[in-house]
Amino acid sequence: MNSILKTLLALLCLTSMAAAVEPTKAKTIIVFGDSITAGGALPKDQQSKLWLKLVTENSGGKVSLVNEGKGGRPTDSVKEFEAMITRHAKPDGLAIALGMNDSRDVTDACVPKAVANIQAMIKLARAAWGADLRVLVIGPSNIRKDALGPSKPIADQREAKLREQGAAFAKLAHETQSQFTSLFGKVPAASLGKDGVHPDGAGNEAIAKALLPAFLELAR
Repeated sequence: MNSILKTLLALLCLTSMAAAVEPTKAKTIIVFGDSITAGGALPKDQQSKLWLKLVTENSGGKVSLVNEGKGGRPTDSVKEFEAMITRHAKPDGLAIALGMNDSRDVTDACVPKAVANIQAMIKLARAAWGADLRVLVIGPSNIRKDALGPSKPIADQREAKLREQGAAFAKLAHETQSQFTSLFGKVPAASLGKDGVHPDGAGNEAIAKALLPAFLELAR
């Protein structure tokens, strides 16, 4: 009897050890964003520093980000978002990183429109993938006004809209039981020399550092 009991205890111990060392599967999180998400503005020799890649690499195997970024994309891309939903099985989470392109509209309509569009995306995602879908809303990053191109004449107004969007997106996230984090002020000015908007490799590293805690929280 003692022999049988010892054998059972040994098997139980081995099973527990195997379970303890079994790697945790990374949580899949789709990131729907613009060119800062897509990474097309990064030089070829800096592509490995795209912030999505860095977040995935530095997450300790807990997160796998799926890049659904597109250059020039505004929040008024709800139909593109619907089409994106059909391409994917239910993910573990969704991040929406938009607003930079909307900031070129410096009218009073800019922020309410952006909020309505992102709210529509959250509703569509939860209707398709379940009401329990975890969502992270990412407020747009800062710009470097002296390096802007065609929108330089409205640099001050554009920066103001980015700030307004951040506050409005935070409120929306609270209302929709989503997470929120802001990238405004997180990108060093030296990393925005190309055009005042698109960060270089070091800027992407700064974004990844700022966003990693939020993605780890989303993946919990």
